[in-house]
Amino acid sequence: MNKTVNIAFLLGRVSERGGISRVTSIIASGLIKKENLIVHIISYQKREDNGYEWPEDLIFHNLIDKRWPMKWGMWPAIPKLRKIITANKIDILICSGHIVGPLGVFGALMKRTKLVYWSHSSFLATTSNKYRVFNEKFTALFSDKLISLTKTDLINYRKFTKAKEVGQIYNPVDEKLFKNEKSYSLNSKKIISAGRLTEQKNFTVAVDIAELVLGKHQDWEWHIYGSGTLEAEIQKKITEKKLNDRMILKGQSNRLYELYSEYSILVMTSKYEGFPMTLIEGMAKKLPLVSFDIPTGPREIVFDGKNGYLIKPFDVVSMAEKINHLIESENTRKRFSQANIDLIDNFKLEHIISKWIRTFEELMV
Repeated sequence: MNKTVNIAFLLGRVSERGGISRVTSIIASGLIKKENLIVHIISYQKREDNGYEWPEDLIFHNLIDKRWPMKWGMWPAIPKLRKIITANKIDILICSGHIVGPLGVFGALMKRTKLVYWSHSSFLATTSNKYRVFNEKFTALFSDKLISLTKTDLINYRKFTKAKEVGQIYNPVDEKLFKNEKSYSLNSKKIISAGRLTEQKNFTVAVDIAELVLGKHQDWEWHIYGSGTLEAEIQKKITEKKLNDRMILKGQSNRLYELYSEYSILVMTSKYEGFPMTLIEGMAKKLPLVSFDIPTGPREIVFDGKNGYLIKPFDVVSMAEKINHLIESENTRKRFSQANIDLIDNFKLEHIISKWIRTFEELMV
């Protein structure tokens, strides 16, 4: 950038465990290293200490102290956001996700600040949620630019919203994944899945798949990392299928980056995704990937037969067969692992940051 530019990311809550907070922290860590960029993080709810690690050079702002839902808290938050934008001369405000979209629109209204809507959703997969669809379309209408996570959604947002301009930037892989890099654990007899234990991640179906896989391969285990509202339901199903000792809910872990290296296959069973960071992390750790071929996300990370398998949604038998093949074929696991070494370059931080910088430069013309 040729002159100093103030960038602000608007988030629901800095400490949330979801992917938006995580990926924003990764991108912010790359942006603050660039000359003439000042990066602000504006949190709708008060920042808490149990979130992700954030670089010290960022400037943090909170809008409300209470745990109010957006429909109530937005109105007192708007004037405070407008004051922050004015006082800090924010040039570009990035609404990170649909929840904060309308808040960002009213915060930047009638100001010189450029508004970017950074979508973290799969547009077509969210059409049953009217609140989310309204937020996306409303924010797209008033934004100077909309950024989608995938090439598929680039087309969807152009077709189904009135956004002035739509671009696409992948989420980056966290550089911490490459520290103390270990070789692929070819001899490991463990499968890993990770994500919130919610309806979206579809882990109840993972139990059905595990019954077919672990029933055939008694010496293998399947571990799931994460927490959420469906934990008791998933555990009950694991118990009913007598898989307690081999399909294990491991809970939340801040050591996940280290733990990936202990596994030999990564499986994702989600019903929908925007851009699944779990698959990117697995790719960075050279794990063969298996995922349902849902509308957005996996097919831009998993190349069927090259670094993993894409399975017709939600074909339990087919997914089990592909996992069984990987278990039984060391050569296939080794080949898929090797392919990830080259494919991960498309998602490295420096490459992604350069696309964000280009977007900022275009907006500031």
